[in-house]
Amino acid sequence: MPRVRILLSTGRAVVCSLYATVLGLALVGASPEVARGQPAPAVDSIGQALVANHPGGAVIGLLRGGTTAVHAFGAVDSTGQTPTARTLFEIGSITKTVTGLLLADAIERGEVERSTPVTTLLPDSVTIGPADSTTVTLEHLATHRSGLPRLPSNLGATARPRDPYAAYGDSALYAFLDGYVLPRAPGTTYEYSNLGMGLLGHLLARQADTPYAALVRQRIAAPLGLSDTRVHLTDARQSRFAQGHTRVGAPAPPWHFDALAGAGALRSTAADLLAYLRAHRRALTVGPDTTPALHRAMRRATTVYAPTDRESTRIGLGWHQSTRGGHDVLWHNGGTGGFRSLVALDRDTGHGVVVLVSIARSARTVRDAGMALLRTLQSN
Repeated sequence: MPRVRILLSTGRAVVCSLYATVLGLALVGASPEVARGQPAPAVDSIGQALVANHPGGAVIGLLRGGTTAVHAFGAVDSTGQTPTARTLFEIGSITKTVTGLLLADAIERGEVERSTPVTTLLPDSVTIGPADSTTVTLEHLATHRSGLPRLPSNLGATARPRDPYAAYGDSALYAFLDGYVLPRAPGTTYEYSNLGMGLLGHLLARQADTPYAALVRQRIAAPLGLSDTRVHLTDARQSRFAQGHTRVGAPAPPWHFDALAGAGALRSTAADLLAYLRAHRRALTVGPDTTPALHRAMRRATTVYAPTDRESTRIGLGWHQSTRGGHDVLWHNGGTGGFRSLVALDRDTGHGVVVLVSIARSARTVRDAGMALLRTLQSN
C-alpha cells in the first residue's frame, strides 16, 4: 500500500510513515463570468486546464486595483452544479498565514513577543531538549526555523488512513515534544514544518485560553468580515462545501484537525480570501498611525525575517515572499487529501490571486497557475 502524502505545505509532498492512499485529482470546465478590466482569455485558459478531464471544480479570484472578479470552472459535486465565490474549500496550509497573523496580533496586544520561549507556554511537564543553549521561540515556529521536523514521528500511531491529523490531540503532541532533542540549534536552518506551525497555533490558543477555531473567528475572521472562514462548518455552510477528489478522481473525505489545527484546518471561499488579500493590501499601503491594530499586525506578519531554502524566497510570520520578475510576491499554497489552493499578493502593484481546486492536483501545477495569473495581472 502506498505511503500517505500529507500536503499541508509550500508545494512539496511529505512522505510519512503512515500507510494509506491519499492521492490527488483535477476539475471540469465551465464558462467564467468576467469582470470588466480582468484578463478573461488567460483566466479561461488556465481555469479550463485545471479542470480538464477530471471531476471537481475550481474557483479563481482576481484582485486588481479596486476590482475583484471570480471565475468558476467544473462542478462542485456530483450534481454538476458550478462552484461560486461562496463555495467552501479546504485551504490547507494557507491556514499558516492566519496562524502567523494570530501571532502578530498577539504581539500587538502585548500578550507575547516574537522572542517568547515556547517552553513558557507549554505545560510545566513538557520540555524540549535544545541542540545547544538556544531557546526555541515563537518566531522560530512561525518562520520554520525551530529545528522541529516536518511531522511528529508519533503521528502514525494515531492517524486514520484518510484523515491523518484528526486523532492527533494534545496528549500525543506533548508526548512527542517532551524530551525531544533538536538536531540543530533553533534559528539556524529553514525546514518547513507542519508540526511547528501546528504547535504555534496550539500555543497561541492555550495562551488565550480559547480553542484555535474560536480564536480565529474572534481575532481574524470577524474583524475582517470573513464570514465563511472556519474550522467547523454549520449545516448551512456544509451545504456549500465542495466535494474533494483524489488525483485519480475518487471522492476524498474531508480532513479534520485537533492539536495541529494551526497547520491546516481552515476552510474558506474565494470571496473571503479576496477580502483577506484586500485587507493585507490596505495594511501595506496606508500609514501606520491611521490603521487599526489588526492592520499593524498584518504588516508585522508580512515583514520578512529570515531566508528559506530557496534563493529568491524569504519568510515572514507564516507568509513566504518570493521575488518574481522584479516583483516581491507574498504567497502561500495548501493541499489536503482532496483539495489544492494558493493565495498570492504582489506587494508592488497590490494585485492578488486566489486559486481553489477541489482536486488533489500537483501542488506545483496549482502554484504555477496562480503565479501565471498574477503575471497576467501585472502585465495588463
